[in-house]
Amino acid sequence: EDVFIIRADGSELKSVSASLPAEGRPYIMDGWFNDSIIMRSALLSGSGSLYLVSAADGSARPMFDFLLTKSQFIVSPDANYLAFDVIDAATQTHSLKVVEPSGSNALTVAQFTGGSIYPVVWSPDGNLLAFNYYGNQSVPSAQVYVVDRTGENLSLVYEGSTVGRLLFSPDGNYLLVEETTSASGGHLYWIDLPTLNLNILQAPGLSTDFDWYAPSWRP
Repeated sequence: EDVFIIRADGSELKSVSASLPAEGRPYIMDGWFNDSIIMRSALLSGSGSLYLVSAADGSARPMFDFLLTKSQFIVSPDANYLAFDVIDAATQTHSLKVVEPSGSNALTVAQFTGGSIYPVVWSPDGNLLAFNYYGNQSVPSAQVYVVDRTGENLSLVYEGSTVGRLLFSPDGNYLLVEETTSASGGHLYWIDLPTLNLNILQAPGLSTDFDWYAPSWRP
């Protein structure tokens, strides 16, 4: 494998992956952070570091000074915070954490035992996180929560079967939940975040007897 960068006009193609530790190959790119690329190992077992690879010279350095599980890092819209799920293998405890890009001031905003947390999304202003938690029940059980970036005001806002997408409205006042396999089919629900009122999305001339999927917002 190799990781390349290139300018938009097609010039200056170059490899920047030579400094990444060989034992972590292959690597996944989570995106850009300033002038570096966020890279993490795609290996399914073990734990490792999150690396920043410089676009200028290809040098790689651990982003944090501690080891991490193979978790996706979700960057806040202003790039001031990262959200990620840490799993304690001994207790099967999931800890949803928020940390500064330097690795400092890590804060646990929610914890669950067993199950899985996915997806996780930031509000446009970076002050709220919304996430879905799947329990360990034999029957799929989805719970959508909203929590302040500081870990305050954890609120259960939706319960269903399986959740495909979570989308904040551009103004951050509403959260759209894509329920994919409820007893009544796939539907879209919207939550008024100031009141936490839940409503099914309806539109004139469209029946809610059919599945509703793949929503998007625009201002």
